[in-house]
Amino acid sequence: MTDIRLSRGLTLCLMSLVCVPQLALAAFVPAIPQIGAHFGAGESDLSRSMVGYMAAYAISMLVTGQLADRYGAKRTQLAALALFAGASALCLLAPNVAVFIAGRVLQALGAGAGTVIARLWVQKDLPQRERLNVLTALTTVIAVTPAVSPPLAGLLVQYASWRVLFVCMTAVGVATLVGAVFLLPSDKPRNRPQTAGGRQTPGPAPGKGPAAERGKGLAAGPAAGPAPAPETPPRTPSEGPLTAYRRILGNRDFTVFAAAISLAWCAYFTFTTYSSHAIQVGLGASPVEYGALYTLVIAGYVTGSSVAKRLGRVRSLELVARLASSVAAAAALVMSVSVRIWPDEPLSLVVPMAFCMVGVGAMFPTCQAGMMRYDGQHAGAASGLFFALQMASGAAYTGVTGLGGDPEFPGLAVAIALPALALLLVCAALMRTTAQRPPQGPADAPRPAPERQPGTEPERTPGRPEASATAVLHHENQSP
Repeated sequence: MTDIRLSRGLTLCLMSLVCVPQLALAAFVPAIPQIGAHFGAGESDLSRSMVGYMAAYAISMLVTGQLADRYGAKRTQLAALALFAGASALCLLAPNVAVFIAGRVLQALGAGAGTVIARLWVQKDLPQRERLNVLTALTTVIAVTPAVSPPLAGLLVQYASWRVLFVCMTAVGVATLVGAVFLLPSDKPRNRPQTAGGRQTPGPAPGKGPAAERGKGLAAGPAAGPAPAPETPPRTPSEGPLTAYRRILGNRDFTVFAAAISLAWCAYFTFTTYSSHAIQVGLGASPVEYGALYTLVIAGYVTGSSVAKRLGRVRSLELVARLASSVAAAAALVMSVSVRIWPDEPLSLVVPMAFCMVGVGAMFPTCQAGMMRYDGQHAGAASGLFFALQMASGAAYTGVTGLGGDPEFPGLAVAIALPALALLLVCAALMRTTAQRPPQGPADAPRPAPERQPGTEPERTPGRPEASATAVLHHENQSP
């Protein structure tokens, strides 16, 4: 098997998978006023339709993990892309707002699979020391897509029609589906052992190796007989989804990092959901102007992701998370003040939000890398549950904040600041470094050390100096 770190085709395919849902989300935002006018629907109704989109997105990721474990990641992904392309065509041809919203929900169900499956391949095929780099690349694509798509979508909406957006989404879905057919690895099981770097290593030649030597020793005995067949480990009985989720949620790393990314997403998605109404309708900005302001916010996200990548090489994930949450919370507090001082100025919301997104952008790859410390059973279910919790929390929170209508500047700033402050509390109070954490259950329990053979060097005794942050992050991949 080719080392996937050297496969540009697979890397491009994974980047496309995470791009699709972000394109469908961000390109829609500048078009909300025009779509509402076309169907005679209120803009608040279409803003709240994004809550339905994110709820379907969360369901998709939850189901995708289970389907990938059962039927294979590639089959699941191809079916999801076909659904996304068909749903985009349904939105394009929708005769009324009800059909349009139904198409958006189906879009989310198809788009969400890529978010799970791309990271599932990273978790299964890359050692820990390589994951943060790839996750940062994927999160950069996730950030760049909403940075580029709103200005382009604003141009299309202002000078053409909102339906052109869905022509583009349909084309992207079909192109990604064709690419996935040829570039994604098959779901066939891999029989050969692999090294930590992902390369195959040939097994011992016939008649050689430890098993053969044991067979020779047995043959030399007085009651020699045929060498016994190698023992096969007992199969683990299959577990239902609820049992699997209980096992996953019992892992401290998974639970804490899932809570952190969910709060970070609440701050981000609240801005995405309601800023279009506040800036375009409330302050009269054009779709092109709003797209440019949104790009400034996403620039903060990209900056945070890049900083997380560099800090993650020399510092623990927990430290990076604490720093990132501090930046996000401080910027959100400044935003709550600035929008009251300059209530008619879009930059009073957008500039502090850009700094808040520096912290949010650093949180995303950091939390994803922390979640991947979970190496128990049900990797697909764990990945799906992680992102489903993230998206469901955003959908629930924005649904609650929008009960009284789309919030204006002061209310929107407060709605963003609340999850940012809660994120700071979670990172400060609950996150502990690997060296500080006690075992938290079967998936987090320390593995028993192998029995030392005569003539081998004994293991180091406890009480040695604490390992560096890089060693703590990547201890499972160090050479023995």
